[in-house]
Amino acid sequence: MALQLGQALGRGARRAFSVSGIVALVLTICYQVVFVGSFNTIIVNRLPASVQPSDIGTIGFTLPLSTEVAAALGLVAMLFGIGVFLATARLLTRDLDSLSSLPSGLFTRRIGRAFLSAGIVSVVLAVVIPLGFALLFIPGLFLTVSLQFALFAVAVEDTGPIDALRRSWELASGSRWRLLALVVLFGILGGIGGVVGSLFAFVSPSAGQLASLVVNSVLIIVMYGILADSFVQLRGGAAPSTSSLA
Repeated sequence: MALQLGQALGRGARRAFSVSGIVALVLTICYQVVFVGSFNTIIVNRLPASVQPSDIGTIGFTLPLSTEVAAALGLVAMLFGIGVFLATARLLTRDLDSLSSLPSGLFTRRIGRAFLSAGIVSVVLAVVIPLGFALLFIPGLFLTVSLQFALFAVAVEDTGPIDALRRSWELASGSRWRLLALVVLFGILGGIGGVVGSLFAFVSPSAGQLASLVVNSVLIIVMYGILADSFVQLRGGAAPSTSSLA
């Protein structure tokens, strides 16, 4: 089945700005603020005493934590982020009429297995895709387009890591040019988020970083909404909308 880009964009936006999308947005902002704040705190805590306070302020916002606690909190936030994506994918791939509900089963169904599979897939993608770009730009784009549904397959279809990669490759087949257009669009949206953060950075580095996190989180959910609708189109149907499979 060929991907209908116009439908993916229009319905993807509806998914992103639904009740499910707003909940996903709040969760995304929370874990990103905690993760980035923890990371900044580790950097600041490890700076030599000779560094001037004005220089420290350019790093961004920090949390009143020790290095050890900040590192532990950052790790928890990173892991929580995987859980947020799993929940977001399950929420946004349902029928449009179901997006105002939040079934508990979508947050808990086989979450341990899904979490492990998503972690493995994330590591594979973090290695394979940059390697493709390092070897030659075109292979990197090809892999990005072909494997972008792997985590959706884990979240929605409860597949293991290998099957998720195969499933994404299968879904992308026949629609890679259209999916490439989405990748380009997402790159443009990411650039917009960076520009907004830079503008707020003139007020203060912390304000710029926080503004960038919020704007980028909104853009991320919009991207997820579009990808969710693309996934639904290519697989031929929405995900279950109830918690009956919990």
